[in-house]
Amino acid sequence: MNSQLQKIQRTALTAVTIYALRVAAFAPRLDIVSRSCFGTRDRVRRSRRDSQFAFGELSGEPRFRIMLYTMTVIKETDSKQLIQEASSFITQNLIRQQQHYCLQFLCHFRILDLIALPPQCTSYADVAAKANVPVMRLKAIARMAMTAGFLCETVDGHLSHTPLSGIFVQNEHLRIQLYHMVEQTIPLMAAFTRATEMWRETQVPNQTAYNISAKTDLPFFEHLKSDPEISNEFDSYMKSQAVVNSGAKVEHLLRSFDWASLRQGATVVDVGGGSGATAATLATAHPKLRVVIQDLPAPISNARAFVETLPKDVSGRIELQEHDMFKEQPIKNADVYLLRTIIHDWPDEEAVSILRRVVAAMGPQSHLAIMDMVLPIPGTESPESEAALRQKDLAMIQTFNAKEREMEQWLELIRAVDPRIHVREVRRPEGAQHSVLDVTFRENVPTS
Repeated sequence: MNSQLQKIQRTALTAVTIYALRVAAFAPRLDIVSRSCFGTRDRVRRSRRDSQFAFGELSGEPRFRIMLYTMTVIKETDSKQLIQEASSFITQNLIRQQQHYCLQFLCHFRILDLIALPPQCTSYADVAAKANVPVMRLKAIARMAMTAGFLCETVDGHLSHTPLSGIFVQNEHLRIQLYHMVEQTIPLMAAFTRATEMWRETQVPNQTAYNISAKTDLPFFEHLKSDPEISNEFDSYMKSQAVVNSGAKVEHLLRSFDWASLRQGATVVDVGGGSGATAATLATAHPKLRVVIQDLPAPISNARAFVETLPKDVSGRIELQEHDMFKEQPIKNADVYLLRTIIHDWPDEEAVSILRRVVAAMGPQSHLAIMDMVLPIPGTESPESEAALRQKDLAMIQTFNAKEREMEQWLELIRAVDPRIHVREVRRPEGAQHSVLDVTFRENVPTS
């Protein structure tokens, strides 16, 4: 794959993420806030010289620092400029909403597939006829999408693709991401306010925005089990996410834990191992490891088909076991119990229950490796980076009444599971979204 195509793919994935963030967060424009706050730092320092607060004292308080900068900006900025920025904020959000619903329209009527790739083009009339939509509506939708760099119009008034829109036709994984965003994620976001009105503060797994948007009384995973079509769509989405989202690639796991220190023939239990991609990556990279994939019957069936495609020297060291993670862990004294992106799907009560089942099976030298996101302290990362992480957190709340956790929340969760265990180490490789918490028994503490 050449570098230009990789660049286009990165641009396409970024576009999907930005659309999701913009629609999800009706909040002041982060770029304006960051520019205002940090661009006036010198002025703030000068104006606060005589203050009882020294800037050195505030350096470790990102929330207060941003608040202080923002208050100063408000005082120093002409009120007319603020009114203009506020008006622009409303206009820009309306534009972004319309651009999003243009994407939803284009995806719903499968219009992207009806438009020729450059250097070819297709008439509005042909596309409208095949999609069974009015020509004038198609023109309005397409021309609005063009303002976001999505689609283009030739000089003779025909439709064609830009590199950005075209990659969603050519790349199946990006296509799945786009369709999931407009058909699943955005309706979920739109239902969040209503869900809060209905249930207020709740951790009940079937009192979520997902229940409203999907019109079901079942918790998310129960709903998947009840509908094979939805289950297959979600499975495809997760697989595509692993391919196109570089920060979520399973390969980061190899640098997040000291696998080389394990003994020859060490057993790794991949709890909730799903498709088997994680197990395959570990077994391929570390020939001395034996990996057991645990999951419910349907995922295990899919994983079995996948494992059978692997080379014999890899598949021969992978076992599959049907197991409900809320039940007693059948494998005792394993070297490592791995839970990769599992705990963030569950509220605290259920998360504690899952982890207690694992801890009860651990031996004195066992490791519990939890691979999940550790949210940053607000204001310590760039607005764009933090917004992407906050979007993930909101998605967990909206879907499961669960959450992504800050470090202190992880420590509280581990303490609630068992006072004998502790977080020995936390690693997050460069470029990775997820960290690995290495949890072990404390030294000189009885394990049974």
